[in-house]
Amino acid sequence: MAKDELFITFTMDVERIAERSPTGGPVSWEQSERAIRGFADGLSRHDLVATLFITPETAAVHTPLFIELEQRGFELGMHLHPQSFRDNSYREHLGGYLYDQQVEILSQAQDDWAQSFSRRSDSFRPGHFSANDATFRALYDCGFRQGSVSPPDREIPGLRSVWRGADPDSHHAHPSFRLIAGDLDFYEVPMTVDPARRMFDGGSALEFRIEWATADELLSVVAKRVDDLVERDVAMKTLVSITHNMFEFEDPEDEHRQSLDGVTERIREVVEPSGLRLVPATLAQVHERADRNTP
Repeated sequence: MAKDELFITFTMDVERIAERSPTGGPVSWEQSERAIRGFADGLSRHDLVATLFITPETAAVHTPLFIELEQRGFELGMHLHPQSFRDNSYREHLGGYLYDQQVEILSQAQDDWAQSFSRRSDSFRPGHFSANDATFRALYDCGFRQGSVSPPDREIPGLRSVWRGADPDSHHAHPSFRLIAGDLDFYEVPMTVDPARRMFDGGSALEFRIEWATADELLSVVAKRVDDLVERDVAMKTLVSITHNMFEFEDPEDEHRQSLDGVTERIREVVEPSGLRLVPATLAQVHERADRNTP
């Protein structure tokens, strides 16, 4: 039964290189490839998988690597910062655009992404988790069916990323109000956060983000989330972690690699006292399981 299971999805936002990305990225395509492969291998050592949110240009550069990882059970989704897309002519974060403008941008991105994989993406995450009340409907109308769009309790208006009061549990999105569940066939699986611990002068809760903390600190976020899920008897229990393709995950001495290793090696022992069974899954698999268990 799903209520006895805890689905865990690791994710990576795969940016294009910094010189082509005003919003930031790896210093080179070589560093990007090392980060992706090191991250994937680190998860595979512990029978874990991830959803990779890939910008369209990065999809084109690393196509063979992504196809290899998909064959290993990883999911390929799309990541997008409008300001770091094509010729960088868009100036706003995604949440700063109206519905029609979002559909225009997302449709162009789908076209570019499909050039690498001969299909359009089903899963999505916006850069900086930027969204407004039109975003879920725009995503659905552009063919996306699941994503991790929201970090509950984030409140950074400058990034058009305001999620204070958002539903922290996985749910079908509402077509016209981003903070609550609805009946749209887009399944939202929020970031795992500890709302009591703040980052960026209080603008963001501490996320289950590999580059933000040590393994001990990240596992404390997990433990608190697990306790909350059990106490509230949430039907679909999920954990979502995030990182980026700009860290040396192939290097055992790198601090980010050490955080990743600490989490992957110990997360099962952190979950075990709850009585839940940890189930590695991509976002698409979480969506499929949620729909299968819904009366």
